[in-house]
Amino acid sequence: MKNLIIILPCVLLLSCSKGGDDRLAEQADIQAREQYQAQNENQKMWAEKMEEDLNKRKRFIQAIEGDFFGEVDVQNISFDINARFVSSIPIAFPSRVRTLDEINFELQNLNLNLFVKLENPRVPNSAVTCVVEGYRPDVNKGVINIITESCKNSFHLSISDSTLDVRSDEARLKDSRSLAAQVTSGSVSRVEKVQGVFESSTSNQKFKFQLRR
Repeated sequence: MKNLIIILPCVLLLSCSKGGDDRLAEQADIQAREQYQAQNENQKMWAEKMEEDLNKRKRFIQAIEGDFFGEVDVQNISFDINARFVSSIPIAFPSRVRTLDEINFELQNLNLNLFVKLENPRVPNSAVTCVVEGYRPDVNKGVINIITESCKNSFHLSISDSTLDVRSDEARLKDSRSLAAQVTSGSVSRVEKVQGVFESSTSNQKFKFQLRR
């Protein structure tokens, strides 16, 4: 009888201990699942933000791709300007949900390749060309600044929908910011004009111009 009394509490203790371990394991499993779901949700939100930023850049580059032409008067001499904007990689808008690695690859590699040629049409072989590869434009301001050691001259370009050829810097930048917002949102799909300021390596003067497709 004494043996039975001793064994019974031991069985009860083992049973309670096993039940407690099961509950702890179940709680740990629930916490692990919740943590995994939270991580997935955070990754999804981050991926959506990255994709949104990437799509803005895609729309901007698509809208400005192509050739623009114009003239700039420098010290009573008229020069032809040709600017070409080319995407560094093909642009597509996938409908499926993409991984962070896929989005990050495009964020790192989607840029503009720029070619700007300045030429005096009355002087043979006078063309000077600036080539800039992998340029990342400011899609919020709508500006492209070409200032590199490989280019003798510098060009400050901004997208525009104005018909005015000469404007103040403040008005020009306000115009480009407004148009950039429309371009990155998708309401405007093509940029038709580019305002510019040219700075020669041989002069401190600034010369304004406008380029058109």
